Amino acid sequence: MNIYVHKDGTQYGPYTLEQLQEYIQQGSFTLQDLACHDGQNWVPVAQVPGIAPAATSPAQPAAQPKAPAKASAAKKKTVTASAARPAQQTAAKTTKSGGSKKWIIFGGIGVTVVAIIAGVCFAIFSGGDETEDKEVAGSNDATKEDAISDEDENTEESTTSPTATTQPNIALVDRIPSDAGGVIFIRLNDLLDKGRDDIKALLPPGLPPMVGKALEDPSSLGVDISQPLQIHLIPQDDPNLAPSGGIAGKLSDKAKFMTTLELLAGLDAPEQKDGYLLYQPLGGAEGSEPQIAIGSDFFFAGGADKPSDRGPTFEKFMTADGSSSLSKSNESFVAFTNESHDLSIWFGGDSILETLGSQIDNANLDTLKGGKGTITLNFEDGELVAQMKVDAPNNEMVYGKGGFSDGILNFAPADAILALGFAFDLSKFVEIAEKEILPEFGDDIKLNEPMPELGGLSIRDAIGAFKGEFLVSLTDVKIPTPGAAGGFPGGPSMDGPGGDANPFGDPDMEGAVPPFPGPGGEAGFPGGGPPGGMNPGAMMMAAMPKPEFIVAASINTEKWLKLKAAPPLAMGMGLAMMQGYSITEKDDFLLIVSKDHLQATQSGTVKNPVSGAGKELFAKNDFVLKINVAPILKMDLPIPPGGPMEMLKDISHLEVASNSGKTSGTGTMKLVFEDKNKNSLPQVLKIVNAINTIVPAGMNELDGMDEEFE
Repeated sequence: MNIYVHKDGTQYGPYTLEQLQEYIQQGSFTLQDLACHDGQNWVPVAQVPGIAPAATSPAQPAAQPKAPAKASAAKKKTVTASAARPAQQTAAKTTKSGGSKKWIIFGGIGVTVVAIIAGVCFAIFSGGDETEDKEVAGSNDATKEDAISDEDENTEESTTSPTATTQPNIALVDRIPSDAGGVIFIRLNDLLDKGRDDIKALLPPGLPPMVGKALEDPSSLGVDISQPLQIHLIPQDDPNLAPSGGIAGKLSDKAKFMTTLELLAGLDAPEQKDGYLLYQPLGGAEGSEPQIAIGSDFFFAGGADKPSDRGPTFEKFMTADGSSSLSKSNESFVAFTNESHDLSIWFGGDSILETLGSQIDNANLDTLKGGKGTITLNFEDGELVAQMKVDAPNNEMVYGKGGFSDGILNFAPADAILALGFAFDLSKFVEIAEKEILPEFGDDIKLNEPMPELGGLSIRDAIGAFKGEFLVSLTDVKIPTPGAAGGFPGGPSMDGPGGDANPFGDPDMEGAVPPFPGPGGEAGFPGGGPPGGMNPGAMMMAAMPKPEFIVAASINTEKWLKLKAAPPLAMGMGLAMMQGYSITEKDDFLLIVSKDHLQATQSGTVKNPVSGAGKELFAKNDFVLKINVAPILKMDLPIPPGGPMEMLKDISHLEVASNSGKTSGTGTMKLVFEDKNKNSLPQVLKIVNAINTIVPAGMNELDGMDEEFE
């Protein structure tokens, strides 16, 4: 066991247990000095396993150890807490790979500080003497940790005082450069307050106790999450290269954060720069691996595809004076920073669109150039709300009507299981088709040429028969019982005489007449067909689920009457009516309804049309999708209990809506839960956890099937 001792700001060691006991006997060390015996935690010498209290002589004055002298591993380094050195060296042995460092630091920080805590600790400490680690971690109280940080900070300031004094006091948000094309804010404080225990439940087993401690109090790592983490992306001149940029966050204790960082990742001491500290790239100075910089009270982790771009990215952020920041040059970003969301994204500028377009095959984002927008995510009591706002650069992106008319909402039942509708300007879609789609087909498709298949109407006239409002409502799905309405027979009774007999004949009979005569034979099926009166198609149709629905579409009645006379359309409508569906026109609306809604075709309204908040959802948006879960659970669907069905019980409904009637468009997704008094984050995490347990099992079954086929 190698033991290091920290005394009066100086580090000694490594020592064996016997050497440490000898120095205690000599009075060089006391039981109150700090020691690290496991490469991870600093504890009082008295808590080092094997140290006997009787071995010390309290009356003797403490003196510097005679031999060996100061730890050879504790070379003077420009800046860093000296207490971290032995543990750092031990941890470094387990993290020599540049790839693992990259995942540990940049990948973790890139998601959240919580991910760093869980991911890094799992990667570094999952092996070794886990039992001993947990015991030491439990005995290492916060007071001792703070004492280490205070002592280390004093040592650091004595050699590197310029680090904390030469940097201007600029807010992190004002350090984001004006050429940033995207910014992300993550409010970890709010997320942990809303779902700390449920986040813990998602962590894999076997993690060290410090992970849970960090979730309870991130300041134990030196991180200040009272302000949001921020990520910014800077598009490259070459759109084929990924954006540069990085993630930044506030620190509550710089020395403690650096100690933790070096301990977990095995990093060497950082290099002193112009007012900040810069660690070496995680995979070496020549590559494009991520890098971490430390300011007076913040950190910044970032990188770039080209190593030559990485240095300027750090220099620009770490030495920023705020004069050329995004908040000084973009009003929409300033408004964005004044909002508060659990997670929020701002995007804008043509450069980011060019970069995205190059990353997506055959994507043409020219119509979005000059636009900007935001995406927000909030976990509220009883509902998860995600919203997108886009300021379009021109009217080309304005293709909605802004809302549904009262006329079509008369055909929207309030108790629908599913409602799907849109109210769009169809002429705008025709323009887009003429510009973007039809040229790909050459002269094969002509919008203005009369077509016999359409009753002499052109394609443009056929589209013009509709005014742009469509609404589909599903109100029920009826499952037929076996044998009902001409469906599959229920099977022969097994209770009457002969119930125990073998219906397939005597299995021991050889060469005898088979129990079922062959086709065309005596008493057999004529011509191999089914018995008279039996219609397999009718049986199949009778056994299928019967949906109850109503479809409404706003129409130009005169043009519609011409269009529906076209042979293909007339044939299709005839087949639908043979199945019991009604197709009629009412008040300039085309109505296609099932049996339960026949009265709406006469009265001009369903029995219980949407009202109140339900109607407002349609009135303020031109696209709506709403799914009510409770009616689905009440239906007699052939879905086994448990699993997904249990998750659905907690959900009330799902709403997806958007409004594209103006250049400032909006889109909203709401997942609403039954319990309105409980925050939605724990409920969402519960669903995520359930999915994690379901999906792998299904994948494993498929893998097994693949092996069988092979």
